[in-house]
Amino acid sequence: MKLPLLVKQTLMRAGALVAVKTIGLAGKVFITRSLGMEGLGLYQLSYFFYALILMIISGGVPTALAIYTSGHPNAGWGQFKGFSMVLLLLGGGASLITFLESSWIASLLGYPQLDVVIRCLAPSLFAVPLLGLLRGYLQGLERYGIIAWSEIIEQSVRIGSLMLLIPLFIPSGLELAVGAAVLGTALGAIAAFAFLTAAILFKFPDKSPSPSTDYRTGFMTIAKVSCIISLTRLLVPASDFVDSLLIPQRLRVAGYSSLEAVQMLGVFTGIALVVAYMPTLFTGAITHISTMKISSDWTNRKYRQFNKRRNYTIDLAWVWGWASSCFIFCFSPEISELLFGVPSAEPSIKMLAVIPLLAGLREVTTSILWAKNQKKAPFLGLAVGIAANFTILYAAVAVPGMGYAGIALGTITLELVSTLWNFKVLQLFSYIKTRLALYVRDIVFFAALALLCIGSYKWLVPPYGIMIELASYLLCSALYFKIRFKRLL
Repeated sequence: MKLPLLVKQTLMRAGALVAVKTIGLAGKVFITRSLGMEGLGLYQLSYFFYALILMIISGGVPTALAIYTSGHPNAGWGQFKGFSMVLLLLGGGASLITFLESSWIASLLGYPQLDVVIRCLAPSLFAVPLLGLLRGYLQGLERYGIIAWSEIIEQSVRIGSLMLLIPLFIPSGLELAVGAAVLGTALGAIAAFAFLTAAILFKFPDKSPSPSTDYRTGFMTIAKVSCIISLTRLLVPASDFVDSLLIPQRLRVAGYSSLEAVQMLGVFTGIALVVAYMPTLFTGAITHISTMKISSDWTNRKYRQFNKRRNYTIDLAWVWGWASSCFIFCFSPEISELLFGVPSAEPSIKMLAVIPLLAGLREVTTSILWAKNQKKAPFLGLAVGIAANFTILYAAVAVPGMGYAGIALGTITLELVSTLWNFKVLQLFSYIKTRLALYVRDIVFFAALALLCIGSYKWLVPPYGIMIELASYLLCSALYFKIRFKRLL
């Protein structure tokens, strides 16, 4: 059976993301087992700061460049060169300031021992923005294969460096070991950028802009679009950064020590959130591929094709979300104990089981709104969700015994509010009503599958029981996908 191009590209993108996330998960497991909960917590704190500064530097420029290049292929390279100069200046300045002011930043985060870690992160602020911009240009040209290989190379170098350097620096102290771990971020970005540069020189020898291209108009168009996208995307790292400051503080109010607070932050953000958002790699692949196509359909007024692609991506995100959520809920004991070696992470993972469904739908609907040039709507919805999250974190986490539950409730509320907001703007509730029976069938199937698989083979000697349960769940889910999307495929 011949698959449509969208499906092929999505599967290729999903395959690359599976490889990248698997390598990243191996790195998280290695950090957890090598540095413990405290080391993982410090690692996560430093990355919250890094993600915020990185988003401030590059913002939505890569995505805006991708959208522009998809409509003006001959003009994309010239715009890339122009914006690369801007990002080089911003990234270089941010890197230098971060290195020089690492002590002050560490104190701001509430953990002065992060001084060395922040310094080791500084080079990444120079290298990563330019890498993201180059990927944005290639995304506009739909060169997904090269992008995928660069991501695998970047992640392999990053995690390989981490696994090599941590054992070397552990004898010198936990702070130096965590610093060595984050140093791999810059090394991975440099390796990936070198690969993409060589690929472009080899595969695209002629990159001269079109004679009819108005460079200044194109530059301003990209700048305007990137500003709107930046406002939306900046909310997430900004929210994570505030969470990293707010959660430990409220946990201390609840009676936990500073060490216990950073350990709980490490368990929740370094294990539970990683597991909960892992399935969104598939919906991320869908949005990565479909955004360009949906945007082109809307721009060219192909509304029938636009609605078809929109409904297709929403259905995929819905079914995948339920399959992933039921899987995480049922297999959380095995994930926490066998994979990470941290049984205490099980309740947090189970509480966040609904995240793959909500986050996947939010990602897909956000990309649809961007394609329709309704870029303010996702920003407003996410802002309201983040405000609700902060309110819950401040009130609930400080209550004794509500630590993990309060954090999970805030995260779920954020995703739920922003997803419902997008649905309302897109007027999708009427579409859902027309397919309500089908959606109910999806829920019933995966709930029944989870009940049937889990516990059916407990009488077998470990690990054969869990292996059969996993195989049964995955096989039945794959068959359901094939039947469910037979007409679409």
